[in-house]
Amino acid sequence: MCGRINVSADPLAELYLELLDQKFSGEDRYNVAPTEQVSVIRRSREGGLVARDKRWWLTPYWSKELSTRYSMFNAKSETLESSRAYRQPFLRRRCVVPISGFYEWLKDGERRLPYYIRPAGNEGLLLAGLWDRWRGADEVVESFTIITTAVHDRLAFIHNRQPVILRRADLECWLDEASEPEQLRELLTTTLPTALLAIPVSTYVSNSRNEGPRCIEPIAAAVEVSADP
Repeated sequence: MCGRINVSADPLAELYLELLDQKFSGEDRYNVAPTEQVSVIRRSREGGLVARDKRWWLTPYWSKELSTRYSMFNAKSETLESSRAYRQPFLRRRCVVPISGFYEWLKDGERRLPYYIRPAGNEGLLLAGLWDRWRGADEVVESFTIITTAVHDRLAFIHNRQPVILRRADLECWLDEASEPEQLRELLTTTLPTALLAIPVSTYVSNSRNEGPRCIEPIAAAVEVSADP
């Protein structure tokens, strides 16, 4: 799963200039949790790329109410086309979630030990996501979910799932409404397009109310995770 992310100007400033030709205007947020607002990238009606803030916990357009009754901050890649909640967003409302890194917890007996996972080159990650628009009586809420897949062998020592990480070259296909399901499925495989560092950090980050650089401070040596060829 992917239930906590880091969204900070370094390295997202460069990523936003490259993809959107605009500055990253968000604040440094080292411990973003589900239900919070996060900037995601999607296609505009005019066909260009735009960044929009959306709630991290997908609410389907047909839902009777905003709710966190069901865990919808992650969507399994294996069930996107069979799920009522994700079927239409998979076909028509795909997005990319730019992040600095994400957290995962290793189970060690009764303990859960957090790791901060980021690119070795600190260039940011692009995660595959889906979004939807829910209309209530008095509000309209746009929300999203992060797609997960079976974990890569080189990350399996921490968890059995990982977010789908897209290559820069995959963005055109992923965000193009004309892309065929077969093309999209090929992007949802378990791959590591960039080398990663899995950094042990303190349990300070386990409390979603905690913020700041302390969340990503190493407490032990990082594990180097090589990229796929």
